[in-house]
Amino acid sequence: MKMKKAILPFLIIVIALGLTFVMLKSRKTPKPHETPYLGPLVEVAELVKTNRQVIVSATGSAQARHEVSITPQVKGRVSELAPQMVAGGIFRQGELLFAIEDIDYQLAIALAQSSLAQTELELLRNENLAELARKEWYALNSDSALEPNPLVVYEPQLKSARAQRDAAQANVRLAELNLQRTRVFAPFNCYVRSEQVGIGQFLNMGAPVATVAGIDQIEIVIPLPLDELVWLQVPRKGTRQKGSLAKVELQSGGQTFRWQGEITRALGEIDPHNRMARVVVTVADPFSQDSEGGKLLKDLLPGMFVEVQLLGEELTDVIAVPRGALHDNDTVWIVGEENRLHIREVDILRRERDEVLIRSGLDAREKIVLTNLSGAAEGMLLRPQLREVK
Repeated sequence: MKMKKAILPFLIIVIALGLTFVMLKSRKTPKPHETPYLGPLVEVAELVKTNRQVIVSATGSAQARHEVSITPQVKGRVSELAPQMVAGGIFRQGELLFAIEDIDYQLAIALAQSSLAQTELELLRNENLAELARKEWYALNSDSALEPNPLVVYEPQLKSARAQRDAAQANVRLAELNLQRTRVFAPFNCYVRSEQVGIGQFLNMGAPVATVAGIDQIEIVIPLPLDELVWLQVPRKGTRQKGSLAKVELQSGGQTFRWQGEITRALGEIDPHNRMARVVVTVADPFSQDSEGGKLLKDLLPGMFVEVQLLGEELTDVIAVPRGALHDNDTVWIVGEENRLHIREVDILRRERDEVLIRSGLDAREKIVLTNLSGAAEGMLLRPQLREVK
């Protein structure tokens, strides 16, 4: 019994070894499997021909189209002042800014009118004397062919009297004009940039007291490279040519505020420092009409630094590709037949911030490689994955 127990473990080991040997002998050797090389995975996009409007991006600062200093033409104390005659106050054309005490100028009109009455009386007296003198001379010299002496018929006296009458009339008109000048009005729709005037203040003639700027038009002076001007319509002086439209934007507080404008002129010279031309974009009615609860940034205020997109010429049958797909020597990578890489030289019509517009060298429905490859070579095998180009 003890002998059986001792032999049993060895028997089990021998049987296990035998089964293992049989299994190893009966196993089939696996055949090697080769995976074909498909090339690196790349993103590609199918090219399309399209019409494209050129957009020239630029920046500039807004400034008022009209700005003038308000200078009184007569002197005196300020007797009336508009409530909005403070920095930032808005005026419509013809509204009163301030008035100067006018009693002195009313008295000046009365004096001028009195002087005019005296000169008219003197002129009338000389006219009567001249008429009598002429009648007497002809009565005494009816048979003479000579003309009377001018002094005899009061011609110099009449000329002097008429001149005095005309001067008196001019003095009356001047006095009336000075009276009108005691009331100063807004020259155009404007806002007050600065002022130094108050009730009771004595103003001297010719001393500026305020500066106002127009609110009907805002201008933005934009510097542009010379090669961008070929795409834009810039009106020439003396013509009625319409300029290119412009979209003006301001980004602030996560919001975008927009205005419409157009190119109205060029400044007519090239900046000698950066060799750039400067064009003027004019925005009409830049101030919001919503005065009830309107946001200040709805107004295009002078001094704002804004972005401007100028809408230029429309190009036909061009192909737009991302700038990242353009490589050295103005070449692009195309996936051809059997997914092979072809390096293609293209003719670039225009380079934009994010895209390049191709004139020739590519055809619609070809697939362009968008992925940047290291060591790319003609005929290289690729594994393309299609992506739409927006």
